[in-house]
Amino acid sequence: MRLRNNIFVAAFDYLKREKGIKTQKQLAQMMGISEDTITRILKDRCDVTEDIITKLQTASGCIFNLQWLRGEESSPMLADEVMKNTPELDQSSLINAALAAKDETIAALRESLEAKDELIAALRQQIEILRPQFKTTKDEELFKDYPFPKGVANIKDNDSAHV
Repeated sequence: MRLRNNIFVAAFDYLKREKGIKTQKQLAQMMGISEDTITRILKDRCDVTEDIITKLQTASGCIFNLQWLRGEESSPMLADEVMKNTPELDQSSLINAALAAKDETIAALRESLEAKDELIAALRQQIEILRPQFKTTKDEELFKDYPFPKGVANIKDNDSAHV
């Protein structure tokens, strides 16, 4: 029998024992599906789809652990058991963890700012090296390999068609 079908059978058995569901017909009515669908699932003649899981979960009052219903976890069956097994977190530990995360974020930002400052300093140094070269270069030398004549950007839009 397929895993989800086995799980459905176990859930149905639990509902019969603990929640007073007596028949397949009663479960089918609660879920809003046909009794034949329940029979096919119990006899492993059809797959238990996400839709069926959702309808079972809703009809049962969401008492089942959804990961268990889907076959993603082997236990616990009931959602309440999941909550009971979740350890309660110590508030001081949470605060310490938050502070540590904040400190790590600040340290990373400081490193990023230091790297940015180093890059800015290197670029300023490069500008100071290039500035004297630029001042001694004549305009003709700067624009000799330029594909457009000096001042071409100043031509008005309606004159650009005549260029």
